[in-house]
Amino acid sequence: MSTALQVFVDGQTCDDSWPQDRALQYGDGLFETMLVRNGRIRFEALHAARLAHGCNRLAISADHAAIWQQAGQVARQHGAALLKLLLTRGDATARGYAPSGVERPRVILSVYAAPPAAELPAQIRVVTLRNCLGENPDLAGLKHCNRLEQVLARASLQGSGAFEGLMQSSSGRLISGTMSNVFLERDGLLVTPELDLCGIAGVLRTVVFREAQQMGIPVQAENIPLAALDHCTSLALSNVRLGLLSVHELNGRRLQVGASLRELAARIDTLEE
Repeated sequence: MSTALQVFVDGQTCDDSWPQDRALQYGDGLFETMLVRNGRIRFEALHAARLAHGCNRLAISADHAAIWQQAGQVARQHGAALLKLLLTRGDATARGYAPSGVERPRVILSVYAAPPAAELPAQIRVVTLRNCLGENPDLAGLKHCNRLEQVLARASLQGSGAFEGLMQSSSGRLISGTMSNVFLERDGLLVTPELDLCGIAGVLRTVVFREAQQMGIPVQAENIPLAALDHCTSLALSNVRLGLLSVHELNGRRLQVGASLRELAARIDTLEE
């Protein structure tokens, strides 16, 4: 095995191990962004299932019981917060892309103030972006640490006045927003993009499927060409911080706020998970 002879951070010698973390070196890790209400992580079971699924896909061995015990303790201490859990493969034990198999996963928990409802604009404006998401079935659905595509997309959104930007895959399929999943309402049917080639399978996306089915609202995932947005009359964004959020304007065109989306959003907001 080859290890660094010396490491400098901002010009100073560093003997700590963290600069060798594979998430920093290669984006080799996963993360969960979670909302804490009344000292509990909302949809904790779904977050835990997604993290475990991601670890299985990336072959990261971690003590999940200990991770969620720690996360739960932090949630209880803060009551209401936004909690980010970052799980990396750990420090590189050898130079190069391939993991050695003896890394020790690292867990980082960051606590942020709970987002106030007033931070959302009264009118949600959305635009389509030229930025593309690369298609890679091996990583599709995972909330892995390489978010450079989203970084570039958010940068291109600056100055537009839009709340969110919608992204397509490299083959022209609608995938998601820069920070959200997307739902279109079409003749009483909710449709959301398939995520078999790229994109993140959001926890709130899963909740929308579950709650819509319980309410008798038909919902399904489809391959949706980006051009389908030209005929869209009702659109919503979803993530755990926003909930299910109806869009009022798409590329300067006014949209309807569908009744089923409004009812579904209200139901999800009251869930005590």
